[in-house]
Amino acid sequence: MIAIYTFILLASLACKGLVAHPTIYPHVALKRQQSGPIRVLPSPPPPIISYHIHILYTLFNPSSVKAALALHNLTRQQFQDYLGPDCPGRYDYGYLCMINDHDIENTTLIGGPFVSGEWSIFLPIGYYAVVTPWLLQNKGDLSMLVHPNSGYEYEDHSIWAQWAGQTWPLDMSIFEKETQTNEFGHYPGDSDNPVCLLKDAVCGDGKLSPSALCCYDLACKTAETIANGVSNLTIHRCG
Repeated sequence: MIAIYTFILLASLACKGLVAHPTIYPHVALKRQQSGPIRVLPSPPPPIISYHIHILYTLFNPSSVKAALALHNLTRQQFQDYLGPDCPGRYDYGYLCMINDHDIENTTLIGGPFVSGEWSIFLPIGYYAVVTPWLLQNKGDLSMLVHPNSGYEYEDHSIWAQWAGQTWPLDMSIFEKETQTNEFGHYPGDSDNPVCLLKDAVCGDGKLSPSALCCYDLACKTAETIANGVSNLTIHRCG
């Protein structure tokens, strides 16, 4: 009987040692970390810096393309007093803009993740409640994807995304799970990091309160007036 109790005691101590080895044997934990990154999502989740709305459609279906282009034009007309110049990229814009980075009538977005026809609009946080409800009720039979931009691209396009209409497959292989980057592969701390905006980056406009975050000791200040094709738009820059 004593031998059995001794065995149980030794076994329990061994198990305790295994569970606690990161503390007792820090070199073991270090080796395990060096074998590959241990990635977990932060808690609480990262802040949402902005949103994208994507309208998806079938490129080889003329009626689908026609409907998508009509909605694109209608959206531009509906929000003409709020829109800034078209965005040539997809991140770090502090004003509402239609994204213009590929031929929406004939091609998919190079590099993914969309396998279908797609056009999109960049939404600072303050515009979410202005644009999203209208598009939901005016998209017709087209598909609509709304997702946040937090820097965690995989999660932004999957567990944190919202679909309206038919869902489409996405090429998620271009993203890394539980890894904060942005659309162009930059990591937190460089000039394209979406977590905060560096000096002279556009952080808001005069239509709605600025909502993008300026880095460090910078503030979102009134900077200049630009033409948006219909009226002038006052934008703010970090300074």
